[in-house]
Amino acid sequence: MAKNYQELIKRWEQIPKNYAEASLESDLISVLFASLGLKFDQIETTPQIGQGLKPDRLVYSDADKTKPPVLVFENKKRVQNLADATDEDFLKLCKQHPLYRESVGYKDKPNNNGIRQYLDTDVVSPEKLASFGLAFNGDFFQLWRRVDGLVMPLTDIQRFNAESIPKLMQQLEYCLKNPRRALVTSVWNQKGGVSKTTNTINLGAALADTGKKVLLIDLDEQTDLTIGVGLNPNHFNDWILDCVEKVDKNKFDEAKKILSEVIQHRVFPTTDRTQLKISVLPIGSESLAAFRDKKDIRQIQSFKKIIQILVSEFDYIFIDTSPAADSLTRCVLYSSDTTLIPIDYGKKSIHHGVNTYHGIAKIRSTRSQVEKIHLGTWNLGLVFSNCPPDSGSTLDKFIDEELKIKGFSGRKCKTVVKTYAQTKIAEFKHMPVVCWSNSPITKCYKNLAEEIFLKHNFIDD
Repeated sequence: MAKNYQELIKRWEQIPKNYAEASLESDLISVLFASLGLKFDQIETTPQIGQGLKPDRLVYSDADKTKPPVLVFENKKRVQNLADATDEDFLKLCKQHPLYRESVGYKDKPNNNGIRQYLDTDVVSPEKLASFGLAFNGDFFQLWRRVDGLVMPLTDIQRFNAESIPKLMQQLEYCLKNPRRALVTSVWNQKGGVSKTTNTINLGAALADTGKKVLLIDLDEQTDLTIGVGLNPNHFNDWILDCVEKVDKNKFDEAKKILSEVIQHRVFPTTDRTQLKISVLPIGSESLAAFRDKKDIRQIQSFKKIIQILVSEFDYIFIDTSPAADSLTRCVLYSSDTTLIPIDYGKKSIHHGVNTYHGIAKIRSTRSQVEKIHLGTWNLGLVFSNCPPDSGSTLDKFIDEELKIKGFSGRKCKTVVKTYAQTKIAEFKHMPVVCWSNSPITKCYKNLAEEIFLKHNFIDD
């Protein structure tokens, strides 16, 4: 363990269980920042970042404060009931505790501001908008991440103690050195035929149309995504097993070379006479089946290493996933930051979609047994897709009742992706439908991209 971590641990052990916020900042936070190697000119204290918004600290990657900060820090006082809570009770107690909720910015009080508000693209000045947030009180800490307008946990709530301090410091150091990495989103529902692939292609295309660097990965044995962008899956049957072999031997440069050679950079013309550029990692069904059937306990870790090679090259990565809840799907979900769940107006689709939504927390719980800090996947919500233009009030009522019966109170996207003939025309042409700039379905996907990713969107489940 690094010596500077030991110094931080020793200082934390000296902090009383009841300790004022100002005292905690001077006696513990200062040591924490010093342990990160931060200099005084990298830290801004109680800055004004928007109307009525004054976080405790902004942390910059260097002394140049003309660039946006990397981290916004919100500190609260230490209290005995959290300090004395058992490990079994700590998480549940913390989630309901006013200090935690205030630090994150839940609106239990009308004027309360926390990480949620300090990462809000609608109210924070761009030059003061951080990529990460940290909620802290000497007993709890939770890292948050912002990607464009989307704000989500980077970790679950963690207990600050001698065991977790080194892991927290390592994660903070990584954030400071790597403020931008791709958001990895899996698109999944155990029910097929819900426009999973169509959503993957066109949501990615809508973001690419705004200038984002987007990678689409085909991890479905039907290879519909590969075909859907005009590629022949039979030409891409070798890369995944070769790449796994390289990462398992820690030959990351060789794995990166394989990936760079197989990634296809597609350019599509649009009706407004511009070009839409998307990168695609295609796959052949034979190699995908071979990877799925490979009986290797390292399978998930191998796939995660492949994704980690790619995250520095793109803004968004979308993975089209098989409906089957098999080892391949587990690899994807354990490697994703977020999951989007397409459903249609059918009862079976809603059933599977709600079950998938509720299962996301179980995936995080299992993942947390191995990864103590960086966790996922988080719910982007249910998105109704492939829906008739006019469903009618009777069908809407049945859908609402079905969701209530299933005990669903989670996130639903406001944007509904409806059925249009233009979508089928785009399939025949092997192009994203977003290429038809004035089509109503293009507007749907652009609205969906804005709702989920580009405008302020806070998620926590």
